[in-house]
Amino acid sequence: MVLSRSSPTAPLSGIRVLSFGSFVAGNICTLMLAELGADVVKIESHDRPEALRSYDAPDQPPVFEPSGIRTTALFAGMTRSLRSACIDMTNGSGRRTFRRLAERADVVVENLGPGTMESWGCSFADLRADNPKLVMLSISGYGRSGPLAEFRAYASNINNFLGLTSAWAPDGIHFDFVAGTHGACAVAAALAEVDRGAPGVFVDMAQTETGAAILAPLYLDYLANGREWSAGPNEVPGSQFSGVIRCLGADAWVAIELEDARDWAVMCSFLERPDLHLGDAGPTPEMRESLREAIEEWAGAVSPFQATHKLQKLGVAVGPVQNSEDLWRDAQLRSREAFVEVCHPDLGCIEYPNAPNRMSRTPGGVRSRGPRLGEHTADVLREWLACSESDVEDLRTSAAVWLPGETGDSSPC
Repeated sequence: MVLSRSSPTAPLSGIRVLSFGSFVAGNICTLMLAELGADVVKIESHDRPEALRSYDAPDQPPVFEPSGIRTTALFAGMTRSLRSACIDMTNGSGRRTFRRLAERADVVVENLGPGTMESWGCSFADLRADNPKLVMLSISGYGRSGPLAEFRAYASNINNFLGLTSAWAPDGIHFDFVAGTHGACAVAAALAEVDRGAPGVFVDMAQTETGAAILAPLYLDYLANGREWSAGPNEVPGSQFSGVIRCLGADAWVAIELEDARDWAVMCSFLERPDLHLGDAGPTPEMRESLREAIEEWAGAVSPFQATHKLQKLGVAVGPVQNSEDLWRDAQLRSREAFVEVCHPDLGCIEYPNAPNRMSRTPGGVRSRGPRLGEHTADVLREWLACSESDVEDLRTSAAVWLPGETGDSSPC
């Protein structure tokens, strides 16, 4: 589904966003805002465009836009529904042009290095002086205050700082998605506050803090009891039984949780093991181990999907352990339109995860393909600043902005 950019059905329709968001966290945040209806303009530099445009995929040949700038499926997926304006922030006229755009914006998003916005004269205080109702979101590794405010951070630093690396195998970008989602929620809340008459809002968001907000199980036992967290079996505290059980096939598993005595009784009846039925005292460790052995014996003869369907019919919480291909083929996800095909003139047609919001009257959704570099520079200048063709040409001549040449097919999808 590709919506009109001015679709009145989108909840953030009419909101203007300027984005210096980059890599994953910055782009995911603005992608969410765009697919809720905001007009998001991604500011890039011709000399130093978004890093994800040239993110190497060893098994794929490099892809170039007609202008000669690299692009990738990763970049196009994370910047779909956005527009691209190419402004040189090292150029005085370029900075003045951005300041003029910021006067007409509702939101500015940035996750640049420490001090970058200040060096351009574009801090929140600078921009708010001209736009008192501005909402500005700053995403950084450790926050914009405190002893680590000047530290640079990428996902690997954040994962290690928070202890995730000791719990999982390294996952390079997990907290970037968490931060992007938190950021979009914070922007929506700040816009609501401004709409109620509050002055402009600055949101200082640290990725370490958004990550810590979802890692309570790793921290609470130590904070409450002084016990260090350590990797343990796949067991859910408080359940009668839980585990990940091997099934028929290579690396095939199913996750089962028996929440209460009713679930336990259903499983014992299904396995024809009346000797394991619970008494008043609940299951002993020996009973749990015997039940596990009985489940393993049964599950070893069926696939994860067969096990899931059989036990779900009995009302037991169970699901297959899926890999990426399983997810892509998943009938449930397909039925809910969890994937969307977006066609790009340089990359071809690619399926991406769809916008996850399922609102009945204001659905939002994918609005356009990922932009080519500077593709919308002239349009944004005309729409936001009422620039004439002569004005746009003067900015181009002064190197304040960069305009691509003929871009060929510019259809949204």
